[in-house]
Amino acid sequence: MKFNLLIPALISLFLSCSHAGDRVQDKYRIVDEIANDKESPFYIDFARYPTRRAPLPVGVFDSGTGGLTVLEAILRYDAHDNCTHTAGADGIPDFATEHFEYLADDANMPYGRYDAEGKADFLRELIIKDVRFLLGNTYYLRPEDSVPQHDKAPVKTIVIACNTATAFGLATVREAIRVWGVGVKVLGIVEAGAREAVRRMGDDENGVIGILATEGTCASQGYPRAVAQAAQSSGHRGTVTVIQQAGIGLAGAIDGDRNYLDPQATAPRDTDHYRGPRPGDARYPLDTSLLQAYHFDTTGHALLTARDAQGRLTEIQLNSVDNYIRYMVTEMAAKMVRQHPDKVLRQVILGCTHYPYHTDAIRDHFLYLRSLDSSYARVIAPDIAFIDPAESLAGELYDHLTEKKLWDPSPAGKKDRFFISVPNPLLPENEIDSMGRFPYAYKYGREMNSSLQYVKIVPFSERWITPGVRKRLEEDLPRTWERIEWWK
Repeated sequence: MKFNLLIPALISLFLSCSHAGDRVQDKYRIVDEIANDKESPFYIDFARYPTRRAPLPVGVFDSGTGGLTVLEAILRYDAHDNCTHTAGADGIPDFATEHFEYLADDANMPYGRYDAEGKADFLRELIIKDVRFLLGNTYYLRPEDSVPQHDKAPVKTIVIACNTATAFGLATVREAIRVWGVGVKVLGIVEAGAREAVRRMGDDENGVIGILATEGTCASQGYPRAVAQAAQSSGHRGTVTVIQQAGIGLAGAIDGDRNYLDPQATAPRDTDHYRGPRPGDARYPLDTSLLQAYHFDTTGHALLTARDAQGRLTEIQLNSVDNYIRYMVTEMAAKMVRQHPDKVLRQVILGCTHYPYHTDAIRDHFLYLRSLDSSYARVIAPDIAFIDPAESLAGELYDHLTEKKLWDPSPAGKKDRFFISVPNPLLPENEIDSMGRFPYAYKYGREMNSSLQYVKIVPFSERWITPGVRKRLEEDLPRTWERIEWWK
């Protein structure tokens, strides 16, 4: 019925099941270590896990601060009467009386690059550790501390706000939780986004669903699989085509990763320090024949270029978030023209939590391409719509808390808590650069099953959150911003 979805969906389903079907504690030593090694910094005594779950917070994690867009969507969600839980907005956010714990695994981000570096299993280990943190009660006030604090609450439900983490790790962490016997539900964002995209289509519509995501999420085939499953379960009778485009370096640029964006750079950097698209790059090519379509911002140092003696461009590097967006959107549109010139792209899933920050810029470039050339105009709808999967995920979280009677009966005086991972300076094996980050080669060169505490998880602080990111949070995520208590 949907042949163009069926083959990749079946392949990805097999791969996903093979990961979940392994004895997870055999493949990932950390699973057994968490439950049984009392000397490990990751140890949790699950026998003492709270049985009265309703008063506990909801846990949310992402590879960085991008997942705060998901938390913002949860905090503004209003689709029910808060007293009766019947459908219908009442002007009061549905989660107004809930409290949350958020983890940004910033030290290990971006997650989207691990699979490309052959480290998909190491990524799954990181995701297991993210879940372990939310289930546990420890954190550090400062990375230099050797003794953790123990006043963090465990959680009653976990939301994976990261698309890449959902695509690669959802089945694995669900199996780990089953092994631990803790019975905490884990919700992932990919399925929510796929269901919403299919729901918006007509029952008989032969449509295209675009996916903008990290390269890891795209490589996992998680969204095509989820779309195929959503279409089948909903009884959709038309043909659904999925087209994916990786935002190479975009998530990292948004979070200020110097591998993709350096505010101090005034000229192209060497390839050990710049990992974004560039002309002639075998993995992430920048097509100089599309320069008019890219329409890069050339003001300031947003685009770093070099020319030869004859004035010909010999190097082009992206050095602004907006230029990464223009590259990604142009590549998707060019792919539509090549692969589906007879179809129209009407809706796009923003399949990375960082992307909803920049919906307007993404839309503007699609519309610029429509105005540029008739071939783009034919494949891009003038009213192209963008789906933030976070909104659907908020609805699924609401349904879960209602079904399991997990609404907090005593919310007074409780505060949300926000944590971020930073490189552990006390670990001799760690390589940490002058910016306090893992160098690229070290970050993606680490091996799984080492039992090393690569990072310390500490409260949000001006020390770890850049001024640009703080400004973005304050301006774009007002409900989340007012809940963050910054550690001084």
